[in-house]
Amino acid sequence: MLYKSVALLDMDSYFASVEESKNPSLRGKPFAVIGNGERPIVISANYVAKSFGVKTGMVITEAKKLCPKIIFVKADFSQYEFTTLKIIQLVEKYFPVYKEASIDEVYIAVDVVGNVFEGLARLKELKEEIKERLNLTCTVGVGKNPIIAKSACEVAKPDGFFVVEDFENFAKELPIKNVVGVGKESAKVLEEFGIETLGQFLDEKRLEGLSGFQKLKALILKEYTEPEFFKFVPPKSVGHSLSLDRHVNNLDELLEVYKYLTFGLYSKLLRGKMGAKSVSLYLKDRFGSFSISRSFVFHTNDFLLISKVIESLAERLFRGYPVSKVGISLNNLKVINGIQDSLFWTEEQRKFEKLSELDNVFFGGYFVLRGKKIV
Repeated sequence: MLYKSVALLDMDSYFASVEESKNPSLRGKPFAVIGNGERPIVISANYVAKSFGVKTGMVITEAKKLCPKIIFVKADFSQYEFTTLKIIQLVEKYFPVYKEASIDEVYIAVDVVGNVFEGLARLKELKEEIKERLNLTCTVGVGKNPIIAKSACEVAKPDGFFVVEDFENFAKELPIKNVVGVGKESAKVLEEFGIETLGQFLDEKRLEGLSGFQKLKALILKEYTEPEFFKFVPPKSVGHSLSLDRHVNNLDELLEVYKYLTFGLYSKLLRGKMGAKSVSLYLKDRFGSFSISRSFVFHTNDFLLISKVIESLAERLFRGYPVSKVGISLNNLKVINGIQDSLFWTEEQRKFEKLSELDNVFFGGYFVLRGKKIV
């Protein structure tokens, strides 16, 4: 069927919000989630920090100048992955047709559940359940196609719910820079034409000779979304490599790093309802880079099977020298039946939740040393 009402559910300052949910003492204070490396950058800031001008992509020294009291928190990507899995399970509870646009954005076919009014009611219930169960807020934008839904979402942030019912009035008010598909260079060109709003963009005849703008205009004016938009195409492989902030010198610590990476990839398998046919491990020590692979008999997303194979390969790969970088990839993926049903941790998964409590472990910035301050 063709979908004439599409919603975008966008989590508000996602990584920062997850960290605040874990640590309520951060509430009301300016803080930012940062990556790892020698010059870590801001990858998510809460709205208090944003009010000082802190933005994604800033180096921490620049953020500190804008907001001297800002707190920096190292990213915990496995927690974000698993939280997204729980969000997707809630989406599936209300809507059968959706598409993950990123780790914190989901497009939803609103009218697949009946009429639009019923779909909107379900969206509101979904928004409230995410807040109630996960203590996270999101913004929902609804329009006649994905571009309008995304633009509505940007207008309504944070914690908003906006339905574009009168498109003409919406277009008259919407700044052209907030339209999906208009980048910095395109915005400069449109500024030269004196175009400031979406409505002016759609009415401007001088753009008819510019194919890129004509294509964007056609997408904006489209009255429906094809089912192909929501079709999931599995990647051929998923992987994660990690440069360590300090060398790992013994097998036990190395196995903990691999377990951590395994869970992140396992979460991606569950979110995509995928199974892997083979796994590859990568390791870099003082003498070079080395890798090893193994195939499964069948496609699987069995966590225990995958983790045991990875542990066995890691033991064969480690040669006793200090390790500076590791990686895992799950290969030859395809969609399979079977996905975790519970919204809550199983006992096996709870081990990974406890990894953040390990003493004296600091892998690539993902775990914070007990007692160590990040400034």
